[in-house]
Amino acid sequence: MRRTILGALFVAFILNGTPPSEHQSNTFYVQLVRGDNEDAPPEPGSRPVGIKIARHLRAALNWKNYWEVNSRQVAVCSGNTTHVCLSKQRAVEIDLTSRNRRKVTAFENGRVVQRTWRPVGEGMTVIGGERDRESAWFIVVRRDRPAD
Repeated sequence: MRRTILGALFVAFILNGTPPSEHQSNTFYVQLVRGDNEDAPPEPGSRPVGIKIARHLRAALNWKNYWEVNSRQVAVCSGNTTHVCLSKQRAVEIDLTSRNRRKVTAFENGRVVQRTWRPVGEGMTVIGGERDRESAWFIVVRRDRPAD
């Protein structure tokens, strides 16, 4: 009986073309952001963040400008962990090994500087730290595509 059920499930997954939920890929958009009070971009290629991120950060922090220094689109399979380098000093790890939670860990120069857990859903994660007395850095992990 057990073999019959397992066989039927296996055939259903093959015919459906959908992997089991524990192996589905989840797309995340990861942004390295710098907050400062300067009017000029902090690095060549930096650009102002979108309205959604700017509004979110300004609600909690008081920097005049927020600049996207780097961004990446990352696919993470449920049950796995992915490490993303965003610069020489900054990286992030997205951990989906816990069934209903995602763990996001920020790294600076290879050291863990902050870690947070959220429900797996659509919510945005913002973590980071002080860069120097004149600026701060943030890593934004989100499911929705950033506005161009």
